[in-house]
Amino acid sequence: MPSRERGLWRNRDFALLVGGTTVNGIGDWLLELALPLFVFLETDSGIATAAVYIARLSIGVLFGPFGGSLADRWPLRTTLVSTNLLQVGALIPLLFVTSDRLWPVFVVVVLQGLISSVNDPAGFALLPRIVGSGQIVQANSAMSAGGSISRLVGAAAGGIAVATGGIVVVAIADALTFVLAALAAWLMSPAADQRPAGDDSASDDTSVRSGFREVRSRPTIGAVISIQGLAMFGFGLFPVLFIAFVTDYLNGGGTEVGVIRASAAFGGLVAAGLIAGLAARIHPAVLMSAGYLMFAVVAFLFVNAPPITTAIWVYLTLFALSGVPNVASQVGTTSTLQNLAPPDVLGRIGGLTSAVSALGIGVGSLAAGMLLGVFTARTLFNVQVAVLLLCGLIGVVFVVRPMRRSSTR
Repeated sequence: MPSRERGLWRNRDFALLVGGTTVNGIGDWLLELALPLFVFLETDSGIATAAVYIARLSIGVLFGPFGGSLADRWPLRTTLVSTNLLQVGALIPLLFVTSDRLWPVFVVVVLQGLISSVNDPAGFALLPRIVGSGQIVQANSAMSAGGSISRLVGAAAGGIAVATGGIVVVAIADALTFVLAALAAWLMSPAADQRPAGDDSASDDTSVRSGFREVRSRPTIGAVISIQGLAMFGFGLFPVLFIAFVTDYLNGGGTEVGVIRASAAFGGLVAAGLIAGLAARIHPAVLMSAGYLMFAVVAFLFVNAPPITTAIWVYLTLFALSGVPNVASQVGTTSTLQNLAPPDVLGRIGGLTSAVSALGIGVGSLAAGMLLGVFTARTLFNVQVAVLLLCGLIGVVFVVRPMRRSSTR
């Protein structure tokens, strides 16, 4: 039996990919929190702070498809090693930041965004290459658990680094995570750079345009990417609305906001384990659609509970429960794309999905800021509920049903 068909955690390449991606994610989250926080503390400017987020999202939207094209063109394992080492070099401008010279922060944000636009699609494309086809959902569940750990550790480390050592400590800590991620990729077997069996006829055309043609020729892939964009729009609405919701309806403050949000991460870790155990019995498209439908139900209960109770434990419980459908929907989405897309275009599919996700988050964030003064937080939160419901319905009608029809022919 090929090594990639054995037990998942006996697969050395997979263990290294999870470990490397988790450590890389810690670095990403460390920067995600530390750089805007540092800019805000130095300038006390909401506009300057927002500009950090806008710069990163803009790079994701503009260069995601091109980064995916490069990932399809280059050996994936080698690409992960190179991009992680480049991320170390891209931190150097932080050493020249002072209170009066903040522009290097924006240079770093742009450089990190450009490099991530290649690194992330490469990891997305590599996973189906090193695990068995029947292990993709279980593998993505493990990757999701790693992502939750990255967020918990990286966000906390970013705040601590800024508070205790300033931007130089941020640069050093982040560089260490990227070196470790590069080492993990380098330790993978050379087989990780080889195309899977049966992929010898893959097209040499790795252009962005050919990736778009592939999406147009496979409506189910287009539907899944559309679902991801809609979902990210809903998630883009969330941060601002959540703070307003907790303060306006639950009489809470910063502590309540932080504690409730943290509960979802722990719920996500539990969900990743549950989904991994059920992976062999659930089709990823069904997992995706059911996840969004369940997410809509839990979100509806959370948003519309204040007339009944404002007890914080109720919201802690509901928000922790939301981690289950959240992970189910995202693991299902990723696994469905990896199953549907030919191996030679997986990088471009991953890059396009990242670009659509960044666009959705950006539009959602802007919409929340503009509309919150016109509508209540609960009203806008119910819009998010409707978006999640729509994602589930699109999945059932345009992904699950067509796939079932084609499997019965």
